[in-house]
Amino acid sequence: MTLTQTLFALICVIAISVGQLLFKNAGNVIQQSGGWMSCKVLIAVIVPIILYGLSTLLWINLLRQVDLYKAQIFMSLSFVLVPIGSYFFFREHITTGFIIGATVVIIGLFIATKFG
Repeated sequence: MTLTQTLFALICVIAISVGQLLFKNAGNVIQQSGGWMSCKVLIAVIVPIILYGLSTLLWINLLRQVDLYKAQIFMSLSFVLVPIGSYFFFREHITTGFIIGATVVIIGLFIATKFG
């Protein structure tokens, strides 16, 4: 993959990860509002859907140029980014097991992109 393709893959992963955090936020907003029928709830739900849609279009464009197996490995980073984001934004707990697993994922990503 070229540097530009790698950057596009990383942008997709970051956008998907941010979308997941925004979906969690939408769930919190719905719970606080007591239902789905408010402007605040609709905005909280629509923004991550739009972000997912745009990142999907970017992903499809990337896959026109790159083999799926080469691009897909980058999506494993979302398993690292989302929990880290949930720790900072929602005060969710991160375990030692997560840290070890995230490290393995990052090492695996490096190996797969460097030697795969």
